[in-house]
Amino acid sequence: MPSLERQHALSRTFAPVARGWRQLADRTLAEIGLSNSAGWCLLHLQRLGPKARQIDLAEALEISQPSLVRTLHQLEAARLVERLPHPGDRRSNRLALTPAGRELVSAIQDRLDDLRNDLLEGMSDADIDASVRLMEALGRRIAERRAEP
Repeated sequence: MPSLERQHALSRTFAPVARGWRQLADRTLAEIGLSNSAGWCLLHLQRLGPKARQIDLAEALEISQPSLVRTLHQLEAARLVERLPHPGDRRSNRLALTPAGRELVSAIQDRLDDLRNDLLEGMSDADIDASVRLMEALGRRIAERRAEP
């Protein structure tokens, strides 16, 4: 078990680092001309693939479906996203990026890759691997605690 001092150091630094990284990523989206909600919606839709439903995207973004509707309408109006009938469920639509949406996501990913490269410059693969293992283990334990009654 890590010492109390190390535990405090981790808990003291984790949230500000995560928040700062997200703020820089949000600023990158703004530089491209996208709102945070539109940019993250496009990125998550790309990750989910062409069979994604609105509920899948809302879960990935950790927001409610009604909160997502306005952003989806804006992305449809900009011709970046389209709704397609779900072949197995008439009540549901699948969401897909249009060619313009895929092109924009590629540009977003390039800019976010540049940000990551800048932030991680000079850090070893071993340090990154150890950090990933730690964050994944903490994520699992947090999920277990959340699942407890």
